[in-house]
Amino acid sequence: MTELAREFRPLPSVDGYMLELAAAGTTFTVERLRRERGELIGELSVACGLPGTRSPNGVLSVADFNLSSARARTDRGKLLAERSQAPTLDWSGLLEELCQYVIVAERTGQPAVLLRDIPRPDVDDDDLEVDAGIRLLRRHPVTLFGDGGDAKSYIGLYWSTRLAAAGLRVGYADWEFAGEDHRDRLERLCGPDMPDLWYIRCERPLVAEVDRLRRIVREERLDYLVCDSVAFASDGPPEAAEVAGAYFRALRRIGVGSLHIAHITKSAEGDAKPFGSTFWHNGSRSTWFIKRGEASSSDRSRLTLGLFNRKSNVGPLAPAVGYNVTFGPERTTFTRTDLADVPDLADRLPVWQRMAHLLRGGSLTMAAVASELELSVDTIAKTTKRHENKVFVRVPGADGVYRIGLLDTRNVA
Repeated sequence: MTELAREFRPLPSVDGYMLELAAAGTTFTVERLRRERGELIGELSVACGLPGTRSPNGVLSVADFNLSSARARTDRGKLLAERSQAPTLDWSGLLEELCQYVIVAERTGQPAVLLRDIPRPDVDDDDLEVDAGIRLLRRHPVTLFGDGGDAKSYIGLYWSTRLAAAGLRVGYADWEFAGEDHRDRLERLCGPDMPDLWYIRCERPLVAEVDRLRRIVREERLDYLVCDSVAFASDGPPEAAEVAGAYFRALRRIGVGSLHIAHITKSAEGDAKPFGSTFWHNGSRSTWFIKRGEASSSDRSRLTLGLFNRKSNVGPLAPAVGYNVTFGPERTTFTRTDLADVPDLADRLPVWQRMAHLLRGGSLTMAAVASELELSVDTIAKTTKRHENKVFVRVPGADGVYRIGLLDTRNVA
């Protein structure tokens, strides 16, 4: 048979490679490449449009294939020759060619580039302010973590509606709840005029769902993805570093900004990092801890939530944010509240934020501030120095004793 022209090319959208023989209507596609015991394994799909092929949809074979094995090339070549009814094609030779191309491409990898030649990110474009003082990131993962029953999923859905209202296309990948329940919550949040949110029910770990999620993100042109929740989406115990690493590598392949809902540890420092390996905290570019305030015995339809920024790789930590959530017969409403006015959450605020709230009523001496907040004068002095001319200002008193005042009340969340 006449030598057929062929084209080998990478497929960046699916992390794979294709060898195409256009004149014979034949393509070899390799995806999901990985190393197992030192050998290169991938999922090989072979399509053939020649007359007589034994396949109703033109695909001769789809199966895992050991690209490092000479025996595998021979065995798969015999199978393809049998199913294609095209013995004049040198199937084993084409597989040999494909394997050589892929092995060389994998060993070569992407070339090194000068760091200065990489375009700088648009920081303003990356910043997604879902609510005043609460930033998500268009290109990076953010984790929201808290105890069970602290309305993490409700917050995730509420923030999704805020992003959608800002014009983003948002997907909600759900491992934990059910579409009908999220649908009910969506209407309670937005009424009949509900925004477009793409619900994706997931049954397998993220590392197994990644190709499906990539396809949905690409086909629906999604800008953002919420993953609920990390514990159910993990491919193993969350305490294992390799599980967290595999999760974030899979997430990177999806290629959009994302919010990940996680639980807390039961240790004394459970409010500092998400449950499991420290790499859940390290792999996120920003983390937020959520804590529910004590419910009122007289009004069970209302709860208060405090959100505390525990990590930020893209700027300073944000001030804590509070929500009052009211569950009405038909609607659920979120309104902002000052956590300094919530006794069981106020002590979780940074000292500077508690000071700023107190000083809204006017300047006070350091001793008076320390007494009101039940802290040492030394702590107040150090906090004042750290935030002087940013939040606080020293005000001379008529008695010769300096007071602490607010530089600008607009700096206080």
